Amino acid sequence: MIGQQCLAPHGRCAQSACHWRTSSRLWAAAVRPLRAVAAFEQQSDQVELVATVAHLLKWMQGQGAPCTDRLEPKRFKADGGERVGLIAAADAQAGEVLLQVPESLAVTGIDAEKHDLVGPVAAQCSELVGLTLWLMAERARGAASSWSQLLQTLPHSTASPVLWEEQERVELLTGSPVLQEARSRQAALQQQWAQLHEQHFSQAADRFSPSVFNEAAFMRSFCVVLACSTFLPSAECFALVPVASCLARTGNDNGCSLDYDAQRQAVVVTSTRPYREGQEVLLNDGRPNGELLLSTGTLQDGNMSDCISFPASLIPSDRYFGMKQQLLESFGFAAEERFPVYVDRFPIQLLSYLRLSRIQDVGLFAKVNFEQDTVISQMNEYEVLQLLMGECRESLAAYKTSLEEDTKLAQQPSLTGRERLAVRLRLGEKAILSSTMDAVRRRLAPIRGIPTKTGKMASPNADIIEVFDFIDELPKKPAQLIDGLTRWARGEFDPDWNKPKK
Repeated sequence: MIGQQCLAPHGRCAQSACHWRTSSRLWAAAVRPLRAVAAFEQQSDQVELVATVAHLLKWMQGQGAPCTDRLEPKRFKADGGERVGLIAAADAQAGEVLLQVPESLAVTGIDAEKHDLVGPVAAQCSELVGLTLWLMAERARGAASSWSQLLQTLPHSTASPVLWEEQERVELLTGSPVLQEARSRQAALQQQWAQLHEQHFSQAADRFSPSVFNEAAFMRSFCVVLACSTFLPSAECFALVPVASCLARTGNDNGCSLDYDAQRQAVVVTSTRPYREGQEVLLNDGRPNGELLLSTGTLQDGNMSDCISFPASLIPSDRYFGMKQQLLESFGFAAEERFPVYVDRFPIQLLSYLRLSRIQDVGLFAKVNFEQDTVISQMNEYEVLQLLMGECRESLAAYKTSLEEDTKLAQQPSLTGRERLAVRLRLGEKAILSSTMDAVRRRLAPIRGIPTKTGKMASPNADIIEVFDFIDELPKKPAQLIDGLTRWARGEFDPDWNKPKK
């Protein structure tokens, strides 16, 4: 047996996984042969992986695993090369079990805690860190590992930005929220490794070889575990499940579910929709593309779960801060929040939060509604929409490239895998921002003006607009004042200035 871990609930609380420049022709010519060699090597690796997965399915069947003939491995095109996915070997109906992996063939944190080498250390860590140490130790044993069948299906690294060099991250991800998040997660992993090294590995270098247990290997292994492990809600734990790690993800709720089945005593992959023979089988994963890239090193085109998180908060100096905070708490919100913004949905809750944050009339509090799109007042709505528009503009201006430039870059075949991932990520984020700005403009149009019989626009809120136009002009006033003083000093306001003398 590959393992002896039962995945039944064991009382442990699950820990949450917690200016772009195109290459010069000279540089491209120099690296093209290297890329060709790398592409050939990766293609060979994928061919070998297909055979390994197919062999593992047959091996699992010999170990008593049913339903191993419902899926087949297949190579697919991916960013910078190829990947191995799973397709339906025959037509399947919704609710049908496509894969059933006995609990003894999966690896959980308990397996890590029982490991003969890293077990005592893993027992003091989170599940994901424990699985990471287990993976490092078992990989070092190579073919001698009793888990070698599983290990051969796991990658040695991922394309997560957490593993990128800082210069490359800045070059490819400036403007994207993923940049700062990748830095934060990298720093957290480095801190985790420093603690492990100081408390355990440095004190027993004879048992924990530095060539195996080092920071770079720890970070790569953690990213592999994060990408390939699955959280099983019924068992409340993470698990490395043979073959299931090859399933690609989808955020469109048109894939499969994966969970522990206590009656079958197995991890089960169940279809949630019909599949045709030869169709790729996907795993439901409702994370946005930024999180997918950070966690798995992959992206999904057309991901309906893709979004950008917008910040919103109350102003501490607001005289009604306490009242607003209490009102927000009654709706389940805090004084500082982040709201998801999608490409095809206007952020109503974010809009409602901003409306409340700008109210300066206590009598309007009763109109606050987080369930419906309720306008507080024309002035409040205009101010909130302008704030939202400004946030979108600032976010777009933070990127080194425009939407049009990234669209052209995405069509270049010479991009590396990381470059293509970054372009696709930026395109998705910019599409969300542009779509939100379009929606804001449509909402601003009725406030800004209405057509008259003469064909001109007469504003029904001219007094409101005048107020905000005055506010918009305030930053220019100091420069205008200095310019006026300069012109006065030169005598430009003298009626006889610059006239020819008689």
